[in-house]
Amino acid sequence: MENSNTRINPRRQLANALMAVMLLLGLFSIQVQPARAASVPHLVVATPTANSFVPDRIFVRVTVNSQVPIAETKAAAGSMPAVNLTKQTAICVSSCEYTGWVDVSLLPWGDFTLTLASVDVDGISSAPLAIALKHNKMPVIHPDAPLPFEVADPNLAVNISCTDDNPGSDCSNLKLSINGKLLASGTNAIVESVSAEQWLGQAATVQLSASDASGLTSTQSYPIYVEDVSNLTTISKEAGLVLDSDDSRTLLWNAYDHRLRIRHQDTNEVETLPLLVPEQTQLNVRLIPGGAMGSAFDATGFDLPDGYYRKGLDPMGNYSRFVWRNGQLQSIAADDIRVNGDWAAYHAQGGGLRELTLENTVSGEAVSVGFTDRFDYALDDHGTLVFARDGKLFRFADGTAVQITPNDRFVYHSPVMNGGVLLYARDDRSDNSSTLVVERGDAAVDLAGASAVPGDYLTAGGWIAYTVYTEVGQKQLWLRSPSGEDVRLTPTSTADSHFVALSDAGEAAYTYDGGIWLSRLQEDGRLPSERIVTDKAKMYWKDGWQVYLGTTWYEVPGTDPGTDPGTDPGTDPGTDPGTDPGTDPGTDPGTDPGTEPVPTADLDGNGQVNRLDAVEFLRTFGTKRGQFHYDPKADFDSDGVIWKPDLIAFVKAGHFGPGLKIALKKGAADIASAIDLTSIFPRK
Repeated sequence: MENSNTRINPRRQLANALMAVMLLLGLFSIQVQPARAASVPHLVVATPTANSFVPDRIFVRVTVNSQVPIAETKAAAGSMPAVNLTKQTAICVSSCEYTGWVDVSLLPWGDFTLTLASVDVDGISSAPLAIALKHNKMPVIHPDAPLPFEVADPNLAVNISCTDDNPGSDCSNLKLSINGKLLASGTNAIVESVSAEQWLGQAATVQLSASDASGLTSTQSYPIYVEDVSNLTTISKEAGLVLDSDDSRTLLWNAYDHRLRIRHQDTNEVETLPLLVPEQTQLNVRLIPGGAMGSAFDATGFDLPDGYYRKGLDPMGNYSRFVWRNGQLQSIAADDIRVNGDWAAYHAQGGGLRELTLENTVSGEAVSVGFTDRFDYALDDHGTLVFARDGKLFRFADGTAVQITPNDRFVYHSPVMNGGVLLYARDDRSDNSSTLVVERGDAAVDLAGASAVPGDYLTAGGWIAYTVYTEVGQKQLWLRSPSGEDVRLTPTSTADSHFVALSDAGEAAYTYDGGIWLSRLQEDGRLPSERIVTDKAKMYWKDGWQVYLGTTWYEVPGTDPGTDPGTDPGTDPGTDPGTDPGTDPGTDPGTDPGTEPVPTADLDGNGQVNRLDAVEFLRTFGTKRGQFHYDPKADFDSDGVIWKPDLIAFVKAGHFGPGLKIALKKGAADIASAIDLTSIFPRK
């Protein structure tokens, strides 16, 4: 009988046999298979291209293929020390990209070899990959003129040179074009004058190009202005865009080497601020005593070679708020810096209500004013602030902030002030309407029909410039005199027009049809408005109408700042460039030549002192010897300027007593009413 424990199972025996055979085959396979070759990194270079010309710095981009992680990848130029390249993506397995900059500026001009190699974590190195290159920089163009934002009037002075690093070889084929049209050419330099008249009043771009003996070509382009400025007087031409000026200094920004500079006009000494400002984005800098204050993008620390950067294509950098004083640059932790005279105001960074600070830029003393809504405040040249907070307006003066609008359902905002006049908007949320309010002293009245859109109203010397939108949505620019008379400056179709500046004498600059127009006021009435310059310029009033266009500072001649029919007698209208130089106001035609009449309160010579004499004094107040309205009879202290001491002497000599205020008010009204405020605007 067969024992069941020893019985052989045919199926199990077959399975065991198959397993044994497979094991033997596996062992045999292991013994006869050759050992796998070690993995070696393999490099593929994207840039630079072999046998190409390279400048002082080379950007290297290489892909490393390896089954084993890479420890380092290096690039060496000639005999210079190798530079580690940086892995660009952390998540990569067998194919990873490495990049980096290699400086070859110390290598001589000519051929050299760039060698690249990788080493993996096992210490296995790639075969060195050598690329033949030639150190040959692009030719360098040096434009002394024109610079970015230069003014062609319409002739343009050209002074351009070119240098190259090729030993014994110069530049060739130096060219200057405007808007694609070739106007001048040379080899190493172009020094001549060209006409840009065909682009008068149009956008114009200067294009420069230069080649070297190797065929390398450099190009540059930047904007200029082509404008007829024959009606303007040139004050100065600067090596940069004019930003601000005072009696002795000019603040400018050179868009080519990216520097802010202050040029002292008397000594020609130049201060250079330690900032690199690539372009105009949020560039807001003003002169202060001893320096400048403002904000700009600073690209210091970036690779920023000379050359003009267009908006959006520059490295920008970090936004810097600063004060430059006595040769030192200090940061300010603030936003929206505003400068007016010897005062500056700025608010803290952040959202919501911001702490507002007022600083005396002469002493550097700063005080906290309170909290304000963002950007919603006005500063005058006496250091008075009016600011908005929670829908109400406050005035800060003499160290105290006082609420000046009532606690009612209205929202008050967007203040504008000058002298004794304050303008602001009052919103009624119940019907979404807005009203422009005029405040003089303690009285506040609505300016019916005026727009209350921020930026659409100005005030100076008691005059008010305001905007009216008609029922069909068209925009008109209007002026109101201190005596309350209104005059329209523009025709109805002026949707893009806005006020630029307003003088104390009621002269207004505004934009219209692509230009800045000026409405002047003379004794015999308001003159027809005239186009002064392109609306790309900045124009303002300061002892005459000043114009900044690109790199040039102009003045508008012929303005009579001594004529101020409605201003407060406390203002100084300045000089009168339109005075007839053939007259000698120092002599009285009715007396012996060379003698000065004795000052008297009887200015009209009728034997009586009354309000008519007050009218005459108001006409002459603020003038200097040689100006049209100067009257030596009103110059009580004989210093050649009719000013506050003469006003005091006039009052005492006239014995006006309590009637002085009435006399002065009537005098001002008489002067204003004697002037025809009709404006004739030329239509095209």
